[in-house]
Amino acid sequence: MLKLAHVQNLFPTPLVTFLVDDAEALNRDLLKEIETRRASEQGAVRSNRQGWHSDYDLFRRKEKAQAKLAGIIREAVEQATLKLAPNADLSKLQIECEGWINVNPTGAYNTPHDHPGHLWSGTYYVVTPEGAGNDASGKIEFIDTRPSLADNLVKAPFTSGRSSLKPKPGMLLMFPANVLHWVHPNAAEDDRVTVAFNARFSPRAGAARRR
Repeated sequence: MLKLAHVQNLFPTPLVTFLVDDAEALNRDLLKEIETRRASEQGAVRSNRQGWHSDYDLFRRKEKAQAKLAGIIREAVEQATLKLAPNADLSKLQIECEGWINVNPTGAYNTPHDHPGHLWSGTYYVVTPEGAGNDASGKIEFIDTRPSLADNLVKAPFTSGRSSLKPKPGMLLMFPANVLHWVHPNAAEDDRVTVAFNARFSPRAGAARRR
C-alpha cells in the first residue's frame, strides 16, 4: 500500500495581489499629476521601449495623490512581508522604497528584466486599456529562469516556464524582485499607466543587528 504523506513546495514564487480602496478617485488624481509631470520632465529609458518613464522619486514627491500611493505601497510591503515571513521583526527594520511612473502608449512595452538588490518589486495599475482583439495587450508576464520543464507531456503550473496576468485598475501586484518579468506591447489606442516600485529592508537606527 502506498500512502502520499506530504507535498512541500520548494522555492515558491509568491505573487501577492492587493485591491486598493476608492481606486477610481485616486487614479483620477494620479492621472492629473502625471500629466503635469510629463509636461515638464523628459523621462528616462530603462526597460521601457517607447513610452515615458519618470525618475525614481515617487517616495519623495509632495503631490497629494503620489504621496498617498507611496503610503499605500509601504503598507502593502509590510503586510506582504509579514504574511510570508511571519517571524520577521519589522520593529528592527525600516522599509526603503523607490518608485516610478510608466506611461506606455500604443506599441510601447517593457523588456524582460528584474530588480537586483531589492526584496520586493511591484506595480500599481492606474489605467489598463483593452487592446481590441489582442488578449495579450498590456499583460505582465513572469518568466522562470531555471531550466524549463515545459517541453514534457505533463502540463501543470509547476511545469510551466511562464505565467501572465492582465491586471485591472486599482490592483497592486507584488513579487520577489529577482523574478524576471516583462510587459506585452500595448495594442490599445489609449495609454497604459502604471506606477512601479522596489522595496527592501535595512536595520532600523539603534536596532541590534543579528549575526
